[in-house]
Amino acid sequence: MKEKVTEKTKRDPSEIIQVFNDVNIKLLCCRYWVLDEWECNDLSVPFWRIYHNNIEGAKIIYENHIIDMKKGSIVIIPPNTSFATQLKENRNHTEESISGRKFRNNESIESITRDHKVDHLFIHFSLGFPLDFAKKGVNLIPCSEYTYNMISNIQKSCKDDTVFNFNECLQIKQLITSSLLHLKNDTWKYETIDHRVFSAMRTIEKNFKLKITNEELAEKASMAVNSFSRLFKISTGISVQQYVIKVKIENACSIMHHTDKTIDEIAFECGFFDRHHFSKTFKKIMNITPVYYKKRLTMN
Repeated sequence: MKEKVTEKTKRDPSEIIQVFNDVNIKLLCCRYWVLDEWECNDLSVPFWRIYHNNIEGAKIIYENHIIDMKKGSIVIIPPNTSFATQLKENRNHTEESISGRKFRNNESIESITRDHKVDHLFIHFSLGFPLDFAKKGVNLIPCSEYTYNMISNIQKSCKDDTVFNFNECLQIKQLITSSLLHLKNDTWKYETIDHRVFSAMRTIEKNFKLKITNEELAEKASMAVNSFSRLFKISTGISVQQYVIKVKIENACSIMHHTDKTIDEIAFECGFFDRHHFSKTFKKIMNITPVYYKKRLTMN
């Protein structure tokens, strides 16, 4: 009589324990626009960005380097990277302006080109801790035929829908994953983060709506408050409360992208004292007011 295989063996026949890093891609928005203006001096935000344009003309300026947006490449930018953008050659550098609308089904690349505008696919997403603490930079990635076909499908989805189905979401995440695989190994500099800081960040992400103090987090880490605060900043590059604000604003952006809630409702849901406090904090992080940010999302 044959011996029965144990349940443990059926689950995993090996005795070797494997450790995997979680990669949780949280999509904030995926839009395909026609840009009239894209003149910004600082586009630093607390989430990842992917850009792709078929029509040339838009530029990204990072650390005095000019990166031309064109069909043959994808741009991927980690959170909190400060960069400038330009669409008009002779713009007034003291004024910032973003103007655009949804790419319509009855339009084509040729018609947009004739109107002296550019198309612009942009995807905003987060990876959570610790991957959102990647090395800052603007990364230009070559666009293969396979990748371009994937981009074309995503562009079509953006023109047709505001609600993405399962397959469309998988394709967007596939583009993100393939882009991340092109980044250099030193991009992921978070490996030295202390496990106590890791635990504190998880606590913040799960409880960002509540008032979270340094004292409470330090107590959970079994550390003195000053020592914990110093360790957190050394590990992440920002203070505890700056990270709390980052998580709040990131969630506020997600709510604005995916709901029609008012600014007052969003402020309350993200744990701010009131609308004024929320607006002031949002503008400090995003460089624009939440009202203007929300208005841009509804342009069509």
